[in-house]
Amino acid sequence: MSTTWPTDQLEKRQELLDAVDGVQVDIEENFQESEDQGYLAQATADALLNAGLLGLKLPRELGGAEADPVTQMLVIAKLAIIDTSAAWCTMVSATNVGSAGAFLPDRGIDEVFDRGNHPMIVGVGIPFGKAKVKEDGSFEISGQWSYGSGIKTSSWVTAGAKIQQSKQEPTEIRAILRTEEVKVIENWDVSGLRGSGSNDFAVEKVIIPEYMAWSGDDAPNRGGNLYNIQRPAFVVFGHAGIALGTAQRALKEITNFSRTKSRKLPGQSSISSNPIFQSDIAQLDLKLRAMNALASKEFEEAWQSAQRDERLSIREQAKIRAIGSWVTQESLQIVTKSFQYAGGAALNRNNPLQQCFRDMYAASQHYMVSTTHFQSYGSEYFNA
Repeated sequence: MSTTWPTDQLEKRQELLDAVDGVQVDIEENFQESEDQGYLAQATADALLNAGLLGLKLPRELGGAEADPVTQMLVIAKLAIIDTSAAWCTMVSATNVGSAGAFLPDRGIDEVFDRGNHPMIVGVGIPFGKAKVKEDGSFEISGQWSYGSGIKTSSWVTAGAKIQQSKQEPTEIRAILRTEEVKVIENWDVSGLRGSGSNDFAVEKVIIPEYMAWSGDDAPNRGGNLYNIQRPAFVVFGHAGIALGTAQRALKEITNFSRTKSRKLPGQSSISSNPIFQSDIAQLDLKLRAMNALASKEFEEAWQSAQRDERLSIREQAKIRAIGSWVTQESLQIVTKSFQYAGGAALNRNNPLQQCFRDMYAASQHYMVSTTHFQSYGSEYFNA
């Protein structure tokens, strides 16, 4: 899908958020199909692609939004309020579409981005695979990769691999293959993020030409200042959005629930009349506002640095990663507290708070938002 977005940052942000409104009905109508089959409904995947939301991080010259970090967070958060699995697949695909668009050689772009349109690309950057360099410069790729979110509705898959020659430069590559070239492993039988279809995938001795791969250390071939924000920060913004949106939905659901439901306590007409609940809901609301404020401030500072053509320092990278972990942990508390206040009603699989609960716990298991990143930031904190 190719889309023309405004160049003004705030106008672009609003159009992207409006695009989320445009796909809400499709996501909601096909939610149960995604849950039942264990991967995103094709109609939902098509809606996200056609709305241009998978081009969130794609260079503008390829029809992408090349959106700033705060916009990325807000768009993913708004999708997560509707369905965390759909937001998760958007986050993963937007990162892979953006990376391929920025780093693939021109000939690879011609093959993957046919006539300027971008497809749905998913994948795993961690180099679980092995790559052998052939005499003609092509690569022989073998390996198995975990958590290929969105793979069953994708056209292309990226896969990280270590080059086997010990002194070869670069030592790692990111290969891109047609989805039909990989074996999808049927091992996604979960509760949380069920609709994301995060199956493992594998290949065995697949040959790809050199122009269908890039190194993570390469300078981008396309795109502007966004690509000065390298990994891991480049992928943290979406994870923060996942957490914030899911927490916001949980808070909204328990607020609505509390107005009409009672826990059968004498003298109380509704849960919302309980002073303890009132105190808790105030604190949860303030916590959510504080997370939004901090993440927006720090992500905007990273964007300003990128616009000055600066690379984030190790300390700044560690801070952004720690923010992603902190936002996730705090959001987890909001979701858990909301779930608990709903009582037995939240146990129903179709209850939105049950969905938030299992999706948030699943999202919090991702290494990108591990609590180990607090220690990393703490270690770098003294190197200011």
